[in-house]
Amino acid sequence: MKVDRRLRNVKGVDMKIFQTPSYDRFCLFEMERKSKDFRGMDDNVAYKNKQIDNVEISNEGRRALREKLREVKPKVEEPIGYELTIQDTNEVEWEHYTSMREYSGLTLKDGKYNLEDVMKSMMDAYETRYNYIVKEHENGERRISYDLTGENSLTLDGDLAGLDRAYNKRLANLAGYIVCQQTNDGSKFFQTTNMKKNTAEQKEYIDTAVSMMEKAQKNF
Repeated sequence: MKVDRRLRNVKGVDMKIFQTPSYDRFCLFEMERKSKDFRGMDDNVAYKNKQIDNVEISNEGRRALREKLREVKPKVEEPIGYELTIQDTNEVEWEHYTSMREYSGLTLKDGKYNLEDVMKSMMDAYETRYNYIVKEHENGERRISYDLTGENSLTLDGDLAGLDRAYNKRLANLAGYIVCQQTNDGSKFFQTTNMKKNTAEQKEYIDTAVSMMEKAQKNF
């Protein structure tokens, strides 16, 4: 068999010519015959596309269908009757936390303040909130209204306990503020040759500031 001269000088071209085995030729013949038979089955209803006529469902059939759907429809579980209490949420703590944070935002609004100013502002906010709580309980329990627990009354001990938890969150904010100030210029903190020493000094500095604030709270 002649080979196209355009392929003679093409490197890597397999010049062998394979003939199709006899069983392959038989399979190909059978496939072609079956394909022709399939295309010729126009009169066979199993393969012929027929237009479906409009189907009308009786009222009895519709009722039966609705009943069947009710059977297979998953049942929705009723919620368990459980009433949230003040102890189940952090709403008291959050009330005092946001109040102290807003107070500090008013006193530190110009952006020109240092760590000492921040610590003083936090302590002033705690004192202001503490005095507010004590005044609210002069005639007994304080009436409150929260989104989750609704209207309720709160004892002085419960109120002050929420204030203490809120104050601890403010101390966590203080620690974060110190980290931000110390790492604000990476060239001075992170890009030094003694990272472990800097990290230890940073932790000691934070612990000292937080300890001072905790002592001030206890001495209040």
